[in-house]
Amino acid sequence: MTTPYHWQQLEQMYHSAPINTTIPSVMKVGQGSAEVTIDIGPHLYHSAQSLHGSIYFKAMDDAAFFAAASIETENFILTARFKVELYQPIIGSQIISKGHFEKRDGKKIWAGAELFDNQNTLAARGEGLFIVSKHPLTNAQGYTSLLPQ
Repeated sequence: MTTPYHWQQLEQMYHSAPINTTIPSVMKVGQGSAEVTIDIGPHLYHSAQSLHGSIYFKAMDDAAFFAAASIETENFILTARFKVELYQPIIGSQIISKGHFEKRDGKKIWAGAELFDNQNTLAARGEGLFIVSKHPLTNAQGYTSLLPQ
């Protein structure tokens, strides 16, 4: 079983990633779960005036990735495959993606995510396969910047 300290380290790692200064978001990690909240608006819309699909993908991949990472305490994981199903366009001020761990078989970890708009309507679903790499978490940017409590 992993610990809240590991989850805090993962949250710090997420927030220190350069991409998350371009698309600001908030990450919360728990045992086998993760939640990503992104404030959205016209700056993230495509030309038909709704949220660009790349943002759906980012939110769900991040949530599923960190749900999977919550159970791996030694090494960084990598997204090997991520399938997305879009159900409806999103126009609004915020999206929330909720990730969940599904199963693990050796170095393979499966996790999924659901994406909700600010009205709590399911807008998309994703499922992925993540592979445990040889890269130690302690070498990942932001992971070791918290001191144990």
